[in-house]
Amino acid sequence: MTAPTTPGTARRATRAPRINGKQTFGRALRSEWLKLRTLRSTWIASAITMSITVLFGAGITIAFGISSNSDLPANAADNIAAGTPFGQIAVAVLAALMITGEYASGQIRSTLTATPHRSQVFAAKSLVTAIFAFLLGAVSVLLAWAISAPFIGDHAVSLTDAEYAGYIWGAGLGFAAIALMGLALGFIFRSTAGAISLAVVLLFVITIPFSILSLRFEWAMNLAETLPGNAVLALTDPFARAHSWSGFLNHWQAALVSCAWFIIPTIIAYTVFSRRDA
Repeated sequence: MTAPTTPGTARRATRAPRINGKQTFGRALRSEWLKLRTLRSTWIASAITMSITVLFGAGITIAFGISSNSDLPANAADNIAAGTPFGQIAVAVLAALMITGEYASGQIRSTLTATPHRSQVFAAKSLVTAIFAFLLGAVSVLLAWAISAPFIGDHAVSLTDAEYAGYIWGAGLGFAAIALMGLALGFIFRSTAGAISLAVVLLFVITIPFSILSLRFEWAMNLAETLPGNAVLALTDPFARAHSWSGFLNHWQAALVSCAWFIIPTIIAYTVFSRRDA
């Protein structure tokens, strides 16, 4: 014989489990960091990012340093960040995967159950992504310098030179900016293929026709400077040692454009994330 079930009992039985403890931004940060560091894809993508950045940066620096052309060795040291454009594509992919992977697996629903405040989830994921990408960029260029310096002899520049050291933290800023753009695209599209495809187009594919058109048309040259892959050079080379800004944009304008490439998508991404069902 079964006991009768009252409506109140039924409601209590089906009530969602309560999450103990106050959900703070600090806990959201720890949760996002835990998810980032426990994913195998994080370390695979990070290894690819660093390998590409170091390989091209150190390789081009060494090639310039040992060249028989008398003009190249003098500028060899300023190529340690030459691999950052390739590394930025990889870090954009990594950032997009941080959110599209959650949507693909359904984990985003668990995330929002544990942290109902979507603003905390969005801010925590963005901050963790930016810091991780900054470290990837800075460490990669530091390694490129450490590997190449012994090969270029007297042409090597010490990191005690404040402007030269700017390549290291500048690469970190550039990686962080591109990673935030990739993350925002992931929030907007919710699709790994869509977010990564658009990131690759913006950072690489679209630069090819503009580079060709720039040889003939000034308007194409001007527009090319506003593309994210080109504008971010204002961050990766903060003291304009290897890149001169004497065309359509000056240095500070290019820096603002590069920031706009992640700020505007981030605003759109937050608006979409806060209003759309998981």
